[in-house]
Order: sequence, then C-alpha cells, then structure tokens
Amino acid sequence: MGLVDRAGPGIEEQADQVAEAACELADTAAGSGWSAAAANDVLVAIDTLSAALAQIGPDVGEALAAVTAATARARLRLGLPADTGQEPDRATPPPGVPGPRTGRRPRRRGLGPGAQGIFGRSSR
Repeated sequence: MGLVDRAGPGIEEQADQVAEAACELADTAAGSGWSAAAANDVLVAIDTLSAALAQIGPDVGEALAAVTAATARARLRLGLPADTGQEPDRATPPPGVPGPRTGRRPRRRGLGPGAQGIFGRSSR
C-alpha cells in the first residue's frame, strides 16, 4: 500500500484527534493511578493502532510486530487477560463452567438517575 501524498477522507483529522487524546491521557495519568480497565483499554488502543499502521506494507507490519509483543508482555506483567484479537466464542459453556472473558468491561448506557423502567411505581 505505502504512503500517499494525502490520506483518505477523515483519516488525517482522526489521526490528529487520536494524538491529541493520547497527549491529554498522558498528562492526566501523570498525577494519578491506573485502573486495570483503563490500562487494558490503552493496550487495546495501542494494538489497534499498530494493526492499522501495519496495513501500510509488510515491512511496516514486521517493524510493528514488536509493539504487539510488548503489549502482550505488559498485559502479563499487569495481570491482565491476553488480548487474542478475536471475539470470544459464543457457544454455551457446559453447566457450572464460566464462559470466556474478553478482558474488557462492557460499555453500558443507562437511562440516568431516577429511571423507572417500563413499570411506574404505581404498578408495583
């Protein structure tokens, strides 16, 4: 693939946003501690960006293989689950055996404080 004079629509802007967000995160984290979920999210982002850059060409992919190996070692040292890069198996596990963990906390959207659900208080 190689580099081109101008990236596709939106790529340069998104890359700039990622760089800005990374700088902001580094500044914020400098005075704080890391949670396991935050560290795992950052390691997933590093792996994802490395894989995206590896699409430039085989030589770039080969150079970035060290990044993937480094994030795997960081996960081991932090006691985080390995990132397989694949979706977990959705087959039903045998009874009494917990299903596979993805290592990522689920992203949930709530209705906010005071939400009553589909039933009002009068129907309870």
